[in-house]
Amino acid sequence: MAVTESQKLVRYCLLRRLSLEEFAALLETYHDGIDDQQLFSALLESRLSFCAPGDPLISLYLEHVATSGIVSVSTALLVLICKWNSVKSMKTHAALHCYNQTLQDIIMVMVSPKCKVTSSDARKSLLLSSRWLASLARHVSHVDDTSIAEKTHVIEALAFLVVSMAATDGGCEALSLSNDSSANSSKDSNSVQDLRTSLRQSLELCLPLYSTISTHLIGRINTVLSVLSQNASQPGDSSTQLNDIQTLDFQANIPESHMVASKAATLLYLDVMLSTGSTIDDGALVNYLCSRHQNDYVAVFVDLFVASFQLLKMRSFSPESLSYQQTRIFLQNKLPNLLSMISASSFNGFDTEQTITDAWGQVAPQLSTRELLLIGSRFLHTCSLHHLITHTASLQLLGNEDMVSGMSKGLYTKDDLISQVVANHTRGPKLVEELVRSDGSAGFISHAVVEVERWPERRVPESMLMVLQIMHNYCHSKETQYLKDLANAIIRRPVAINCISLFVPPAFWLGPLCTLLDEWHWSEIHGEAQPLYDEFGAAFLLILVCKTRLGLAKTELGIRKRDGFLAEYFNNADSEKDLGNLSEERITHLGNWINALYLAEGLSDELFTNCSPHDFYILIPTLLRQSMIAYQQDKLTHESLKAGLDYLLEPFLLPSLASALNWIGNLLQDDVSAAAIISDVFIKPPGTPESRDIHGTILSMCASRLGKRMKSMQSHDDGKFKSVTELIKQCSEFSFSPEHSILAEHDQLSSALQQSIVVMITTAGTVSGQEQAMSTSIPATIYRAIDTIGSQGTLKVLLGVLIQLSDSQDFLFALDTVSTIVCTADCGLRDALRMQYQKLGAVLKRKDSLLAEAVVRLHRQVEVYTNLLTVQEMHLNAFTFAQQLSNIDTADPNLDGVPASAGVMDMQGDQEQADGIDQVLDEVAAMGNLDANDADMNFDALYGLQGSDMDLNDLDLDMF
Repeated sequence: MAVTESQKLVRYCLLRRLSLEEFAALLETYHDGIDDQQLFSALLESRLSFCAPGDPLISLYLEHVATSGIVSVSTALLVLICKWNSVKSMKTHAALHCYNQTLQDIIMVMVSPKCKVTSSDARKSLLLSSRWLASLARHVSHVDDTSIAEKTHVIEALAFLVVSMAATDGGCEALSLSNDSSANSSKDSNSVQDLRTSLRQSLELCLPLYSTISTHLIGRINTVLSVLSQNASQPGDSSTQLNDIQTLDFQANIPESHMVASKAATLLYLDVMLSTGSTIDDGALVNYLCSRHQNDYVAVFVDLFVASFQLLKMRSFSPESLSYQQTRIFLQNKLPNLLSMISASSFNGFDTEQTITDAWGQVAPQLSTRELLLIGSRFLHTCSLHHLITHTASLQLLGNEDMVSGMSKGLYTKDDLISQVVANHTRGPKLVEELVRSDGSAGFISHAVVEVERWPERRVPESMLMVLQIMHNYCHSKETQYLKDLANAIIRRPVAINCISLFVPPAFWLGPLCTLLDEWHWSEIHGEAQPLYDEFGAAFLLILVCKTRLGLAKTELGIRKRDGFLAEYFNNADSEKDLGNLSEERITHLGNWINALYLAEGLSDELFTNCSPHDFYILIPTLLRQSMIAYQQDKLTHESLKAGLDYLLEPFLLPSLASALNWIGNLLQDDVSAAAIISDVFIKPPGTPESRDIHGTILSMCASRLGKRMKSMQSHDDGKFKSVTELIKQCSEFSFSPEHSILAEHDQLSSALQQSIVVMITTAGTVSGQEQAMSTSIPATIYRAIDTIGSQGTLKVLLGVLIQLSDSQDFLFALDTVSTIVCTADCGLRDALRMQYQKLGAVLKRKDSLLAEAVVRLHRQVEVYTNLLTVQEMHLNAFTFAQQLSNIDTADPNLDGVPASAGVMDMQGDQEQADGIDQVLDEVAAMGNLDANDADMNFDALYGLQGSDMDLNDLDLDMF
C-alpha cells in the first residue's frame, strides 16, 4: 500500500467518524499491506493538517495501533523526530500543539496495562527520546523567541515520556546493570552504559528549566537521576533501585483524591476521642472539619452539631458508660464553644440562630427520652449564653420553658474564678462540685482549677504569657495543704477528671504534681510528719487515679525524672522485693513499719519522720508479703494481722490500698487463702464520709483487674471471695481504656469490623444505619482487633474497606472515614501504613494494583489529616481565644452592644483599645513613611525570613 493510500485510509475513517471498532476492522482487512511508519505518519499528518484541533478520534486510533502492536513506541518516536527535523523553519503553534498532544497519547499508551513494552523497544525508545530531549533542551536554553513557552510544553511532555518509559518493566530491564557480566558481551555492557549516560545528560539539561515545568516532573526526574548515578561497581542494587522508578511511576499515575467530608468520619472522630477520654484540641478539630468541608462554615457547623447528637443517641443505650457521660459533658460544655469558634472563623458570617434552628430539626427526633431532651435543653441554653441563639428562640425550639428553669444565667470567666480561689482557698474544692453539674462553664472551671497567676519570682518566657496553673501554683509554692483538699475533691468525684481531660491535656496539669512528688525532700520537713503523709498521699493518689481513669502510659504523665520515685514506682508498683535486694535503709524502714503495725501501740510521728512516703509506697507489696509470712509462721494471730492492716485504712495512708489491691491480684495465683484474708480487711469502708468516698474510688480503680483475677479463680475459692466479688460487681465502669469485651475469632472479628465500617459509610449518616453500624462500638472493635491481630492485621481490614468500595460512589467517603480512623485511633496504625507504603514495590510485583492504589491513596490522605490534626505549638492559649470568641454575639449584628444575658460573664471590653479598622488604617499610613532599609521593619524581618534561604521570587504563585 502506497503512502497516499495510508493517508486515504486514515482520512476516510476520520471523515466518516468511524468508531474504533470499525477502524480496527479496516486495519485488519489491509493488514498485509500496512507499513507501521507510514500509518503513524498518516495519523500524525492528519492531526496536523486535516482534523480540527483536539479531535478525540486521533487519540483513539493512536491508542489502538500502539496497544495492538501495529506501531511500536520506538517507531512512533522515530516518525515524530523525522517530522520535527524535516521542518527547518520555525514551528507553528498548531505543529507544536500536535507534537505535544501526540507525545501525551504515547505516554497514556505506555502506562496502560494493555501495552507491554519489550526491553528491545524500550532501549530504542529511551535512546531516541533522550537524544531528542537533549537537543530540544539545549535549543530552548540558548534561544529566545516567542515560541519558547510552547516548545517548553513539548519538552515537558517528552521528559514525561522518558521518565515513564524508564519506569516500565522493559525500561528497567534496558537500564539494569545487574545482569551477570559473563552472560553479556562487553559491547552490550557498553551500550547499557551509553544509554544510561544519554538518559542522565538529557534529564540534567531539563533541570535548569524548573521554573517553566511542573514540580511533579522535576521530582520524577530527580528520582531517575538518583538511580542512574548509582555507582556501577554495585550492580547488585541496580535492579532494586530501578524498581523504585516503577513504584514512583505507579504513584504518579494515581490522581490526587478530592477531599470530602463524610458524616461517618466526623462521627467516628468524636466517638474515638470521647470514648478514650482524650483532650479535644479546639483548633485541630476546627481545622480538620473546615479543610474537609472546603471552608464551608455552615456545613462545618451543621456537621459537628448533628454528629454530636447522633453519638449521644447511640451511646444512650449504655447510660452508665463513661463514653456516654463524656458525650453528655461534651455537648453541654464544649460543643457550644466549638460552634462559637466556627461561626467567628467565617469571614462572610452567617445566621447562627437560623442554622441551629435548621439543625435542631434533624436532631430533635432523636431526643426520645426525657434525659436526652434535658441534655438538649442544656445545650441550647448554653448556646444562648454564647450568643449563638437568643434565649427566646431557644425556648421556642424546646417548647417548654420549665426545661431550663434553674439553669445558670451566665458563664463564669476563668480570671474571676482564679481570683475567687486566690482570695479563698476553700473555693477550689467547691469548684470541683460545680464542674460536674456545670451548665456550660466546665471549660472555664477546668482551666481555673489548674491555672493561677504567673510566678512572681521568676521571669516568665514569652511563650508563657498566659496565666499559669491554681494547681501549678500550689505545686510551686508547696502549699500542699490546699493541694491536698483540691486533689481529694477530684478523687472523690472521678467524673471531674473526665471534664478536665476534655479541655486540658493530662500532662499539662499532672506534670507539676509529678515534679513535686519526685522532688519532695523529706529531710527538710519541720513539725509533724503525719500531715505531710496525708498531703503527699493525696497528690500521689490523684496521679494514680488519673492514670487509670484515662488509660495513660507513664510517659504521658509528665514525669521528668527518670530515676525518681514515680519512675521506680511505676516500673514495679505491684511487685514485692526480695529482702536481699533491699538497701539497709529500706530494710530498717520495713522493720519499723512491721513493728508499728503489729507490735507497738500505734503509729508514732517518729515513724513518719524517719521513713519518707517515697520508701513507704515502694515497700507496700513487700510489707504485705512479710506480714503474711509472719502470720503463716504463727508469729501473728489472725486478729493481730487484721488490726495491723486496719492502719492502712487511715486517711493519710489510704493511697497504699492501690498497690495493696493490685498485689492481692498477683497473690491469687500463689496463695488464695492469704489473698482472701487481706482482701477482707481492705474492702471494709473507713469511718469518715470523705474517706469512704476515696476508698470507693480506689476500689473502683482496682476492681476491673482484681475482678478478672478472681473470676479465673472461681472454681478454687470455695466462696472465700464472695463479699469481695459482690462489691466489685457494684463498682461502675472506671477506666476509659478499652476493656476489650468483644470476643470473637480472628476472621469473625475482621469481617465484623469491616462490615460495620462499610455499613456506617454507605448509610450516609442516617440514624438507623448508624445505630446498626455502631451497635457495638467501632472504636472498641478497632482496639480489640489491634490487640488480637496486630496493627498490620487491622490495617489490612481497613484497606479491605477501601477495596470493597473502590468501584462505589462512596469510595471518597470511605477514604475519608478510614483515614480518620488511622489518625485518631493510631495505636501503631500509622506506622503500619508507613511500612506498607514503603513496601509498595513488593505489592506491585504481586500484580495487586488495587491494593497498591488503596495504600497510596490512604497514605496520602493520612499524611494530610495528620497535619490537620496536629496541635500546632504556636504559643497561643486556644481556650482563652475561644473564651474571647464567646463574647461575640453572632446572633446580633450589633457587635458593639453588650447582651443582657451576659450573666456573670465579664463582657466589658478594653475601652483603651482603638477601633480596629481605624487602628489598622493608621498603622498602614505610618508604614508608608518607613525606610525600606530599616533593619527592624523591612519585609524579611517583619515575616521572619531573615537568614533563611527563601526568596519571594521563588514563591510558586500557583499555590494561591
